[in-house]
Amino acid sequence: MHYPQILERPGDRARVSAPTHARAIRERNRALVLRTLMEQAAASRADLSRLTGLARPTISEVVRDLLDDGVIRESGMSQDARPGKPAVMLEFDQRAVQVIALDLSTPGRITGALATPDGRIDHRADLALDDADPATAIAALAVDLAGRASSAPLGIGIGAPSGSPALLGLGPRLADDLALPVHVFDDADLVADAELRFGAVGTDFLLVRLGGRIGTAIRVVGDDGAPVERSIGARELAHVVAGGDPGDRCLCGRDGCVHAWASTPALRRRLDEPGADRDAVLAEAGARLGTSLSVIAAAVDLPSILLSGPSDIATPAFVEATATAVRAASHPSLGPAVASSTLDDAVLRGAAARVVAAAFSPR
Repeated sequence: MHYPQILERPGDRARVSAPTHARAIRERNRALVLRTLMEQAAASRADLSRLTGLARPTISEVVRDLLDDGVIRESGMSQDARPGKPAVMLEFDQRAVQVIALDLSTPGRITGALATPDGRIDHRADLALDDADPATAIAALAVDLAGRASSAPLGIGIGAPSGSPALLGLGPRLADDLALPVHVFDDADLVADAELRFGAVGTDFLLVRLGGRIGTAIRVVGDDGAPVERSIGARELAHVVAGGDPGDRCLCGRDGCVHAWASTPALRRRLDEPGADRDAVLAEAGARLGTSLSVIAAAVDLPSILLSGPSDIATPAFVEATATAVRAASHPSLGPAVASSTLDDAVLRGAAARVVAAAFSPR
């Protein structure tokens, strides 16, 4: 299993004090062994020594500590036909590691849970946020989740639209309250990660996250078979001018951007207008979004576009209008397929995977 690279903005991670040199070496060795087991699924002590380059005595010490901590487990004897006594196989116990995952992608709300790298969600909570002091409610939920964890959480992963005001000062506050590393990720990237690991979309796709803004992430498979992020270049999708009636003022200060038509707040305002035809409003927004999506899809030759968002927005009418616009701007036989995401708690699941990948990546 390959884990995507970690993309964090400067200042997003609240770091604990620097460890001593000896402790740093032990932590690096521990991370290297765990990372190897995550990628290999199962390995013997001899395999770990060969794959990591660490000496056998060092591997034995690291494995003993990890077994005592319950992070790895012995899964049986090797089935390889080798001379001598069969080796004992080891595997990473994904359910023994918990992450406090927080989803801030919905305006005015927070969803939190204890999540594991294999996609399990425990103690899920969905709360309204106080506009005046969202950080207090977020911190309280994180503290509550930490108290429900079966062991010390590995860290805190937060998925949110870039520039969310709820994030102001949140990382350092959570790090101080819980003495845990805090990571903030773009919500579209987390949904793309979760779809890649737990969804059915396959590989090479453009993920479009419908929320307080239009978030985008691209996943393709590299030459080595590992998923590669190409999301940065797709970030400007929401600021493509959609044409026609400019609609609402965009977050960037311009009129006519896709944000003005397909962001969740803008759509819900238009849907709440007296006499609004729900299907017509969503179809018009989907058509404008699809026209913009076709530009990126054609430029990077992506076979799939996946729409992720609230069920009352990403409706069949919205998805079909988006797909129709993409087909109209693409080659008839080469245009990408457009579908809606059906994966639950994708931001939470993606946050857990990223925090684990960050914690177990050799530094």
